[in-house]
Amino acid sequence: MDRDLDSEEVRYRARPPVPTQLDPYKPIIQARLEAFPLLTAQRLFEELRSVGYPGGYTQLKEYVRQVRPHAPADPVVRFETPPGYQGQVDFGTFQLPWGRRHALLVVLGYSRLLWMRFYARQTLTTLIRGLESAFEFFGGVPQELLFDQMRAVVLSDERLGGSGLIMNAEFVRFAAHWGFRARACRPYRPD
Repeated sequence: MDRDLDSEEVRYRARPPVPTQLDPYKPIIQARLEAFPLLTAQRLFEELRSVGYPGGYTQLKEYVRQVRPHAPADPVVRFETPPGYQGQVDFGTFQLPWGRRHALLVVLGYSRLLWMRFYARQTLTTLIRGLESAFEFFGGVPQELLFDQMRAVVLSDERLGGSGLIMNAEFVRFAAHWGFRARACRPYRPD
């Protein structure tokens, strides 16, 4: 109760570091990792044991994880498209308390503007109606729509055999009517 009435804010101090059995061996570990960055914690444990380290493996492993030199992370390169050029289309499946629903997602490549709607089934009719609603929402149609290997669009992928994609003829007519090019990426690759 008295603390609640104090006008000063409560300040906590950092705990002082607790000495460990590993402390005397830390310079050795750092020198070995600088010379051999891929040296495993198990190998270091064996080497330290041979020079008298009395501690355990877990403590050493955690320390190695903290001090091991890491290669700098590759910068993220954002895939850019000009305005109105590309949209990406995919279904996502959700298990909801009232049953399974499929979300049709359409994302514009340039602005990352997202349109989404839930449907009970993933059919060609659902895809066509959803895309028409997305076009209305966006106020236009992208020049190109990128799809994964959804069955409503791609019947068969023969690209590895040198032939190409076999597209659903009804969807090809739909794309021609709206004036966009349908592109399908290879499985597990976003190109």
